[in-house]
Amino acid sequence: MTSDEIMATLSAMSDRTLGVFSPLLISYDQFKAAYELPIGEHVEKNYKGLSYLSWPFALRYFYEHFPGLFVQFEESKVGWPVFGEPGAYILRPFITDGIKRTPALVFPIMDNKHNAIETLNARQISDNVQRATVKTIAQFTGLGLKLYAGEDIPKEEGAASVPSPSPSPAPAAAPKPAAASQDTIDGRAAGLALADSGIFGMDRQAIIALAKAALETMGLQASTDIKTPQQFGNLCTTMLAAWTKNNGIKITKAAMKTEMDKLQAEAEKGPEAAIEAINAFVEAKK
Repeated sequence: MTSDEIMATLSAMSDRTLGVFSPLLISYDQFKAAYELPIGEHVEKNYKGLSYLSWPFALRYFYEHFPGLFVQFEESKVGWPVFGEPGAYILRPFITDGIKRTPALVFPIMDNKHNAIETLNARQISDNVQRATVKTIAQFTGLGLKLYAGEDIPKEEGAASVPSPSPSPAPAAAPKPAAASQDTIDGRAAGLALADSGIFGMDRQAIIALAKAALETMGLQASTDIKTPQQFGNLCTTMLAAWTKNNGIKITKAAMKTEMDKLQAEAEKGPEAAIEAINAFVEAKK
């Protein structure tokens, strides 16, 4: 490392320690527009049922609507964006226009199961740089920020023991939604079918509230935004994940993934199959 590089590194580290930087400001109107953008078709799910925004879409939107800005990473030494120690490695991403910048996030480096990494390799750094980039865009521009409301579903690794929920009345028969082709679905009719079904032992208003929260997690505004069986499946699995968390259900990650995959497959057949699958899951947890 040359003397100039050493001085640049020391200067940057000193400024970071003192919190010295020229702030980059993103207007409220820009943030609100990005936050409310319908992004459902770009939302994907991981093995735990958590929704996340496609990295290519996040970058494309960012560069289209915030020209001249880019995501950068603070460096612990020239060319090295990793800070910390084994089991506590972090990245510090921020947005800048080359002169002004935002504060840096503290982004923990994790594997694909959200476990801290003890020994780093290049692939892990690359994967986490991509994840950190999407989260930085979300936090400072609003794009996809609502998805992070669902990042705390159950993490229990023990046996799938559960508390016994209070008895609930048998679910009412669900109205049949309007006919749809194999590749499309009537989102409004499907949503009404769920609302009137008594799933999770809930009344209509409670189901609607649960569905609304799930839609927001997916980046959608209403059930009418659901156009495909895959999106309806995502709605059902997101509701299931939220209900499982809210009721303190203990279930292993592997078992939860199996249940989510089963429900996704059934929900893509239509509301009746989805309701039956949800009721079977709830009954099994009593």
